Amino acid sequence: DDIRTEYHPCSGIPMKTDRFADFCWHTMTGSQVPENTTPWELFASHIEFNFAELILEANLTKLQTNELISLIRHTAIERFLVTNYDGICKMWDAASPCHANIMILIPHRDQEHNFDVWYRLLWDWAYDLLKDPRLGPHFIFDAQ
Repeated sequence: DDIRTEYHPCSGIPMKTDRFADFCWHTMTGSQVPENTTPWELFASHIEFNFAELILEANLTKLQTNELISLIRHTAIERFLVTNYDGICKMWDAASPCHANIMILIPHRDQEHNFDVWYRLLWDWAYDLLKDPRLGPHFIFDAQ
């Protein structure tokens, strides 16, 4: 029941045999492990480290990460006005009056499930398309 440790020949460390009763795995205690006060030093900058850390904490997929990076890089071209979560909520609230919300009750297996359904009136959608300067001129109302 002895434990034999063989090292790589290039290491120059001779093989050793320990009795099983004497062998133990040595781990460093928390006080022996030096604290890394600059974990970002392997990154190009501190902000890139913070960004990478956020991606990991948010559990973003590769596709979501690439999309976020693309959006961030695009802010160098376009002005980005959102400064926090509340700003995003205000934008959604401002955009929501053109959409309506109804609650649909669906019976299923002796239970009733509630579902929020958001919709937009077809007439309002068509009217907005007609007002769009990029799309409006292309609508044809003459029977041909």
